[in-house]
Amino acid sequence: MLRSAFGGGSDWKVLSSVLAILLAGELGLYLAEPRLSLDVQHIRSIPTIVRNFEAAPGPGVLFLGNSLTRAGIRPDVVEGAWPPHRLPQAKFALVYPDDTRLLDWFYVYRRFVEPARSLPRVIVICFAQSQLADGQPLQPERLGSQFAGFPLLSEAFSDDVLSASDRISYLLGATSRVWANRERVQTRVLALIPGYEALAQTLNEAASVRQRASGNDRPDTYTRLARFIERAGKDGVGVVFVATPLPRRFPLPDDLRRTIRRGGAELLDLQGTEPADPRDFPDGYHLSPTAAERFSESLGVALAANAYFRTALLGRRPADHSRSAAGRSDLAAVAH
Repeated sequence: MLRSAFGGGSDWKVLSSVLAILLAGELGLYLAEPRLSLDVQHIRSIPTIVRNFEAAPGPGVLFLGNSLTRAGIRPDVVEGAWPPHRLPQAKFALVYPDDTRLLDWFYVYRRFVEPARSLPRVIVICFAQSQLADGQPLQPERLGSQFAGFPLLSEAFSDDVLSASDRISYLLGATSRVWANRERVQTRVLALIPGYEALAQTLNEAASVRQRASGNDRPDTYTRLARFIERAGKDGVGVVFVATPLPRRFPLPDDLRRTIRRGGAELLDLQGTEPADPRDFPDGYHLSPTAAERFSESLGVALAANAYFRTALLGRRPADHSRSAAGRSDLAAVAH
């Protein structure tokens, strides 16, 4: 019956050949995936990072973010600023998938960090521009393939991945390495073209400008941010959000500040710690190694002097720290 439906043996041979090619492509890409980029290697190592972090002694500080964290945070320099403040020796871990934002970080926390037997005392999230807002572009294939996957499919479809097309992309990402990595493969191929990387950076900057301009008439909302803070709070984990230096300052809307404060988290505005010098931002976005050292020292001092961070690191519930003190601490950090 099925044989006749496909028009005979020749059609079956074609179908079998197509399936064999697809399976070979999936297997080949699975084996070659870590060589596509250092970011893929890092994402695959997240479970190992969490296990090693869990096993290490001392209160834990998890830096969770994107390439801003990768380029800008030096944990040894951060901790090196603590001795005058008599903080305990901590263990550190850094998780920083490229081109991620709040929703991705939420599912990284839910899938990889939250199930651990020993949770971090504090999560520090370095962000820029509107990366904490609800309006950030959804990346359903990345959620399906790398961050939420099948374990958190029900929650993702209930709260975040709502349209039929996004759900299809999510499922394809969860089941197909070829689909999930199509843009990486395309980028690797296009990178062979002379001048492509410079052109791509120019186009990305232009797209970013258009996105900011088109969003000027729509105020940002922060329901996902509130959800993240609430989830971490139930686990007894403090969350500190750090506005990271860029060549141009970006605003921190009042609604963002209120959402963080009402949720029982903390905000540090450290944008003023680095001068807007092109040498400090060699690619126009990430800190240079020298600037990263300075920023990490400033962050270490700001964290050590921050009552919310100290309370969480010492093992007390951050909610026990008064909201008024939390509201004043970010101003103190700016004044530093």
